[in-house]
Amino acid sequence: MSARLDKPRKGYRTELPASRFSRQWFAQGLRTCAWVAVITILVWVYADIHFTADEDVVATLRIHTGLSNEIALLSRSDVSIKFHLKGKRNSIDRFLDRLSTNKSVLTYNPARALSAGQHRERVAEILADLVELRDSGLEIVWARPRDIDIYLDNFEDLPGVRVKPEFGGVVLDGSARVEPSNIKLRIPKSQMKNISSQNQLFVPTKPINPGDDAAVGETRTVKVEVLPPPGISHARLIPSMVSVTFKIGQRTSSRKIKVSVGITMPKSWLDGDFWSKHEAQAKHGETWTRLITVSGSPIDLEKLTAENIQANINLTESDKQRVGLASWWPGKVKVQFPAGLKIRLAEPIPDIEYRLVKRSESPAPPS
Repeated sequence: MSARLDKPRKGYRTELPASRFSRQWFAQGLRTCAWVAVITILVWVYADIHFTADEDVVATLRIHTGLSNEIALLSRSDVSIKFHLKGKRNSIDRFLDRLSTNKSVLTYNPARALSAGQHRERVAEILADLVELRDSGLEIVWARPRDIDIYLDNFEDLPGVRVKPEFGGVVLDGSARVEPSNIKLRIPKSQMKNISSQNQLFVPTKPINPGDDAAVGETRTVKVEVLPPPGISHARLIPSMVSVTFKIGQRTSSRKIKVSVGITMPKSWLDGDFWSKHEAQAKHGETWTRLITVSGSPIDLEKLTAENIQANINLTESDKQRVGLASWWPGKVKVQFPAGLKIRLAEPIPDIEYRLVKRSESPAPPS
């Protein structure tokens, strides 16, 4: 009975353990490793198949040129985008965590790849090249908007631009001293057309208001920020701060005055028949008046009336090119005060939107 039990069962194969470090022992180990590798690969393939995901993402694409002093971004800097990602679930989760940390903002610097000029770029291609997605293994299936317009312009330097300090609440005793009195103005080349005369160009400071504790006769020195010239955008100022020393002469007050806005034009328009056949038409809801805020010494403010303030929109020959256009044009109101009065504008004047149109009926010739 026992002899029958000791015999190996039919159909089973027994393999005695090989001697350690023998050829058979190494062969058994290799077979085991091969099976483990096969099973591991199958597990990873299964995980890759079953853990691939899709995700819609909403973000803000922030376009900038960094600290570049060579090129400026003139188009909009923030664009709302939506895109669809496909890839491994854990890769998508890592990207979403990083995006959340950055408050859903993705930054893109076009100056690294694009030259000055107008460009239309594919959003999906921009996203694929961002550091957050470049090596993530994720696929951008689609993006909306599909394209965005990017407008880059080279800077041009204007050295020696005069700094003009602006004050509020006081009239000075004498002139203010500014250090440095001239700075370098760096503007996009396309903005050069907005500079009528470089000799008359200046940059204002932020308004300096000494405050209620300022005493008449007191001398003060303040650090103040310099602002771009009126009508100039995307400018850089070097340096951006100046030191202003001034002596307070007297305190000022302010008042509001409603003025009528007129039109000035080249003399040739009046000598010929252009102005007799055309007129400036204000946009619906606009009026040819403005409520302006002026400040100065109380004595000079008492002398000021709406009748002795000249407020005009100045037209030039180039404005003829807009005759008949349906779009409205922002007319900048220029104000001139009577000579001898220490008066200044305390607030900017809103533009009057207008266009040049043909008169419905030409005025009758003088008899």
